[in-house]
Amino acid sequence: MLLSLVFAVGVTVLPPEQVLQRVKSTYATDVTGSFSQVFVNKMRGKQRVETGQLWAKKDGRVRWSYLSPVRKDFIYDGKTAYFYEPQNAQVTVFDRFDDSPLASAVRFLWGQGNITEAFDVKPCTGTNCDRGEAGDIVLELWPKQEIPTVRYTLLVVDPASFRVRRSIVFDPLGNRNEYHFTELKFGSKIADSKFDFEIPKGASILRSTMTTD
Repeated sequence: MLLSLVFAVGVTVLPPEQVLQRVKSTYATDVTGSFSQVFVNKMRGKQRVETGQLWAKKDGRVRWSYLSPVRKDFIYDGKTAYFYEPQNAQVTVFDRFDDSPLASAVRFLWGQGNITEAFDVKPCTGTNCDRGEAGDIVLELWPKQEIPTVRYTLLVVDPASFRVRRSIVFDPLGNRNEYHFTELKFGSKIADSKFDFEIPKGASILRSTMTTD
């Protein structure tokens, strides 16, 4: 999954702003694909691997369906976000999600949104720049507003297609979430119903109000 620093992956030819503009243009359509998410606990030296499917509308609506090892769904319908855990019969409701810094943090994972509004961006120069394939562009994204679960993020971009291959999110404790995107399809219209969600009867409900205040 990781390549040697010999390949000098972190070097970019284009300025970061131009890279992000091309990424934004690439993702200015409906996108579907598969993803894997690897959480690495720095202190315990353990990792957890999850896989699933992603649907992202041009207008910002998104659905992440985790399929393995446990079914979970994250749905943003354009106003409210929901995180549904069928195994626990629990739904977390994020009111005013679009007004929160976390909304930008979620969108940039696969290339949507105006990244420079929410993050300071620079070429990767640290010790974690060997996260892509030979020749990939690796950018560092630092939040302009505090996000409790995000210290900074690496965005790994294919320089030929300007598609996001991978996003690596580091938290303040040094743990990381690595998102790897494959089988991406662009321009296939996604039905609006994919982003509908009704809270199942009997499910416990947690509410999280996130704003920029």
